[in-house]
Amino acid sequence: MKIVFYSTNSNHYAQGKMDFRMIPSCADQWKELKDKYPHFDFTVVMQKPGMFIYDDDGNKIQSDAVKYIFVEEKDSSAEKIAALILEQKPDVAIAITYWTQPFDWMAIKDSMIAEILKNNNVKTVCHDLKTSEICFDKYRTHQFLTENNFNCAKAVYVHHEMFYAERSRLVIAENIYKENVLSQIKKLKIPLVIKDTLGLSSFGMDVVTTYDEARHILTSKRNNGDRLVEEFLQGPSFGVEVYGTDGNYTVTDPLINSVNQFGLTSPKQNVKLGPAVNQRLHIPELKKEILRLANLLNFSGIAQIDLLFSDDKWYIIEINSRISGMTQTMAASMKKSLYELILFSAGLVDFEPEYSSVMNLKFPLLSEDKRKLMSKQKFVCGVNQIENKEARQLREVGYSEVIFGQNETINGTMENLETLKSLFPEEMEMIFYNNAKKLAEYIEK
Repeated sequence: MKIVFYSTNSNHYAQGKMDFRMIPSCADQWKELKDKYPHFDFTVVMQKPGMFIYDDDGNKIQSDAVKYIFVEEKDSSAEKIAALILEQKPDVAIAITYWTQPFDWMAIKDSMIAEILKNNNVKTVCHDLKTSEICFDKYRTHQFLTENNFNCAKAVYVHHEMFYAERSRLVIAENIYKENVLSQIKKLKIPLVIKDTLGLSSFGMDVVTTYDEARHILTSKRNNGDRLVEEFLQGPSFGVEVYGTDGNYTVTDPLINSVNQFGLTSPKQNVKLGPAVNQRLHIPELKKEILRLANLLNFSGIAQIDLLFSDDKWYIIEINSRISGMTQTMAASMKKSLYELILFSAGLVDFEPEYSSVMNLKFPLLSEDKRKLMSKQKFVCGVNQIENKEARQLREVGYSEVIFGQNETINGTMENLETLKSLFPEEMEMIFYNNAKKLAEYIEK
């Protein structure tokens, strides 16, 4: 069976600016997959950087496990990429969608390609365009959740052009839209979180504790786009993933996430731990709701859902129709590779997920020797490093992400944490260490 994976990008890619390194390498993981499933023929059609699927280390690709076809920037339209995929005559095409800044919109492009492939009678594993559009726009996500009676925070949508309608129309003496929006915001329960409706993850969010603060942000020069003003729910942050297609879905147990000083999950700073199975968290009820969500959105492949557990209830915060920052961690929890998990989500391989305890912990940038030393620890599943070589601020230079554990209990993973602390005392940042301890205490109590 010929499988074509495709991966796209919307941003200019300058080789050498962003450095993404994985241990084990992508080449090693493709070889492991090919050895396990020799009856599959793997091809990747991709725009660089090809996060998670390609080692861009300047070396010539030499692998019998996978064939790469690179898309030039001039040929990057959905139509031309679909044509490249069709030239490979695949039995099935699978989108490997990841995130980009400033807009988390790659799922939309991949869905456009999928539509063309399906119209050419190619079996395709990718979320429908409507689904990707709903997940991309936080306002549309909120509308979908409320219309379908899912628990979510109360919110008010702020349409930027209407909020400032009087600026370009001198005939307007008073902005009735702005007056109404501000009156609706006054009815929300403090504190509030103000979100960019189209931005990536928690980037650009503000948490405010008074109505005046909210009004100030919305009327300041910082407000340059549509916003969603939500009640800021109090409680721990979690995430789950969904794998499958055509109504046949697997919902994972949740991982708990640490939050920053503003109470928000930050992709560059948070710790992930789990799975959480404590009875007081009502996991069966949660999975039932997420399964209902998956069927309504007709997921196809991998999707991730951000959650909050507040006042003994689960609330949906965000839906991501793509691979997420927790996908590799969930794969490690199942003792599977990321690539095998992708095949599972496409319905091409079958196994019954059995979860082990794992943690995803951030370190500052590590030397190659330190990364190799860390990866040699028996309990370490993977080490990923993302480095921005043109960053001007320290917080933007990047980080190393270490996934470890695969234990029967959380206590075993916490023992692994102590081992890493003893081996790398200078590199272990105490904020992440302390956050990990707090997460373990919460899900174990």
